[in-house]
Amino acid sequence: MTIRSARASLATLATLATLALGCNSGGGESGTAATEDTAGAEQAAASEQAPGSAQGAKAEQTPVEEQAPASEHGQHGDHHASHGRLAEVDEAPSAASVFFVEPADGATVSSPVKIRMGVKGMKVHPAGELKEGTGHHHIVVDGGPIDKGTVVPADATHIHYGKGQTETELELTPGSHSLTLQFANGAHQSYGQHMSSTITVTVE
Repeated sequence: MTIRSARASLATLATLATLALGCNSGGGESGTAATEDTAGAEQAAASEQAPGSAQGAKAEQTPVEEQAPASEHGQHGDHHASHGRLAEVDEAPSAASVFFVEPADGATVSSPVKIRMGVKGMKVHPAGELKEGTGHHHIVVDGGPIDKGTVVPADATHIHYGKGQTETELELTPGSHSLTLQFANGAHQSYGQHMSSTITVTVE
């Protein structure tokens, strides 16, 4: 190989080396650009997520704002509950009264005892509605009148006729028994002693 040929080969190698370095340098720049593009995409995604997060926060707050009507429902519930409370009992007319049509006071009877109930100055009306000047019968066995405004108990010795009945039959044990007829309003609140009548019967 001549000196001229060797120099040509060296020049060729130098050129190839320069090209190789240029390619490596270009690849680095491309990598940097790719990294920057990735960072930009991430920033864009973050900026797009920010409004979404705010909307999510508002969405979480919405149920809290919707709780206001619930308190209003609570007030309505209390309002309805107040309607369920017992009203003050009206005064029965001074001339009004209740009485046993039969049996007569002091009668001797057999069981079941047939009873007919009467009222004067007021009208019989089924329970469940508070209507002025009306009420329904109750019979108290071996007990006295119910205080005004007190709800008549419902048990074996306090018998309700809330459907507006004026006749009935009672099973009574042999012996002497007192029967008290008590008139009460639509909420079963007694009109008091004024609207009661007591008799005694002897069951054979």
